[in-house]
Amino acid sequence: MAFPYGGGGFGEGGYGMPMMGGRGFGQQNFSQRYHAVPVAAADKTDTKALEAGGKIMLPPSALRQLSQLEIAYPMLFEMTNHSNGRKLHCGVLEFIANEGSVLMPHWMMQNLGIEHGDLVKVESATLPKGTYVKLRPQTKAFIDIANPKAVLENTLRSFSALTRGSTIRIHYNQRQYDIDVVDIKPRDHGAISVIDTDVNVDFDTPADYVEPVRQPRAPQKQPAFKDQEMPEAEPDLGTESVKAFSGSGARPNGKAVEGGETSMQIDGAATAKSQAPKSALQWKLRFERFDGKQPDHSKKEGGDDSFQAFKGGGQTLKAARGS
Repeated sequence: MAFPYGGGGFGEGGYGMPMMGGRGFGQQNFSQRYHAVPVAAADKTDTKALEAGGKIMLPPSALRQLSQLEIAYPMLFEMTNHSNGRKLHCGVLEFIANEGSVLMPHWMMQNLGIEHGDLVKVESATLPKGTYVKLRPQTKAFIDIANPKAVLENTLRSFSALTRGSTIRIHYNQRQYDIDVVDIKPRDHGAISVIDTDVNVDFDTPADYVEPVRQPRAPQKQPAFKDQEMPEAEPDLGTESVKAFSGSGARPNGKAVEGGETSMQIDGAATAKSQAPKSALQWKLRFERFDGKQPDHSKKEGGDDSFQAFKGGGQTLKAARGS
């Protein structure tokens, strides 16, 4: 992100004077004490524009002193509150403040912990050009802007320096956003210049961001008692065997089946009395023939048999023709 020089000091507000070069005389630094006055109290109609930036306004006497000293260009200053030791770095916008006072944005006074009228020390400073800055918005609303990078690049043109550990304030779309300066590079002086330099910017998680609470997984629904499949109970055979299809069999001719009673046993609990093969399943079959009467074959051959099968006389083919 490039921050071109935005008039961070000498030569603004109609006080254009060339700075003296070389190291001849005047090697002293500028150092004065002023009463802090919020920029809203300045004799200006557009105070919002003065609040949206990182520059101060010094009295005209400061301009005369600076013109006689060898001050690095562009002009940068370090403000110190000796009561708490807080420091903040900035540039100068104009030399129109009343004598003995310094005009500054309200967010600067908050960083320094000073009130209207408190004394603050203002010294000239030389800061390296920044190469890296890590910023943390205090609210998630800044991240919700359509293009926060472009907004930041445009608004930081009103800043000349960034101090590590400070909280700057930018204005966009009639709203103000506070942003913490978490880290800078280089870190030697505790502050960097953002005038005419390329700075890599990283965004940290907003200060008001809350990690979403993960909802525990819902327990799996246990099947109802009626939905559970119960295993079928095994039959309790005990000591007695279960006989299926028990009974005596009969042949079609009316004679009893040899071997007496037949049975099919379950699970081999017992053996059949008839010594029939275990794998054979014997059925009782009955065919209704001869009007329900079975032929009696108990009589000996040659006896008086009222029933004779296939009884009748035969004829030859010649006899049938009547020849």
